[in-house]
Amino acid sequence: MNQQQEISAKENSADFSTTQQECRNGNAAEHQLSKKEQFLLKCIKHQDIMIYKKRYQIGDSVLIKTTNQIEQIGLIQNFYGYQQDDKTIVPLVEVQWYCTYQDLADSIDKDSFSECELFLTEQTTILFIDCIQAKCFVMNIDEFENTGTQNAYFTRSKYNTLTKQLEPPISQWKKVCICEQPQNPDLLYIQCDQCNKWFHLSCMGLTQEQANQMEQYSCKICKK
Repeated sequence: MNQQQEISAKENSADFSTTQQECRNGNAAEHQLSKKEQFLLKCIKHQDIMIYKKRYQIGDSVLIKTTNQIEQIGLIQNFYGYQQDDKTIVPLVEVQWYCTYQDLADSIDKDSFSECELFLTEQTTILFIDCIQAKCFVMNIDEFENTGTQNAYFTRSKYNTLTKQLEPPISQWKKVCICEQPQNPDLLYIQCDQCNKWFHLSCMGLTQEQANQMEQYSCKICKK
């Protein structure tokens, strides 16, 4: 381990662009602590960090690669500089995990979920900061449908891993179309020019090619 590597902290910020070799070599990419309160007594807290010339702040959503090379998305809660007995500072990040619909309980109907949908859980982990791969953008569903941002996701509920429940539940989500299903950005829609409501192409009996050729569209309800 390079004894010359240090965290430079200024005005509650830290520069971790150069980290310890053991953080990079994957020997301890993930670090969960059983005695968290005792551990935090030895930590220096920071509001943001620089990793390879990119700034990350508390509240940012990030792509994380864990020890087994699985990629997950987490919400940054805190940054810490952990001082070891030899005075070497180890830079760490605490993340609160998002999950996808594939991680939800089997009892939850998954037909309405998007491939880009995330659910914030109550679970947190403390990791070496080299586990951070990139910044992600997690927004509400309306913002998501109007953005072309890469690495973008949306969320509309949290998931309690203890009760196995969504908060709020699917029954409280915004519904669309004559089928009254929750909106799903993965599906194709068409908007009625009279009532301004959105309908699934499949529910209206339309193909994407047919919809693209229409200058005006009136839904089946408005045509009655």
